[in-house]
Amino acid sequence: MNVLAKLEARKQMLVAELELQRMQMSLHASDARAALRPSGLIGGLGGAIARPAALIALVDPIARLFGWHRMARLVRLAGLALAAYRIARVWRSHAPPPSAPS
Repeated sequence: MNVLAKLEARKQMLVAELELQRMQMSLHASDARAALRPSGLIGGLGGAIARPAALIALVDPIARLFGWHRMARLVRLAGLALAAYRIARVWRSHAPPPSAPS
């Protein structure tokens, strides 16, 4: 019975450690999301920069891991192009309307 009690105590300890690690991972994931999606950065440009950066951050390491260096390069270029397009779109939407000729 002593061995069973030790195993049960060890099982409970491992389950508690697993739950703690899950909570820590959830906290780290929310911190990473907050870092990748800054809100209110320079008049709404945060999302225009953060989403392409998140795309690059997700796909680039995976592509390199599988040896797809050309794909990693294309994803980086596509991400930069997407960021430039989104910044231009946000900038144009915040531009003042043209004045009427008098």
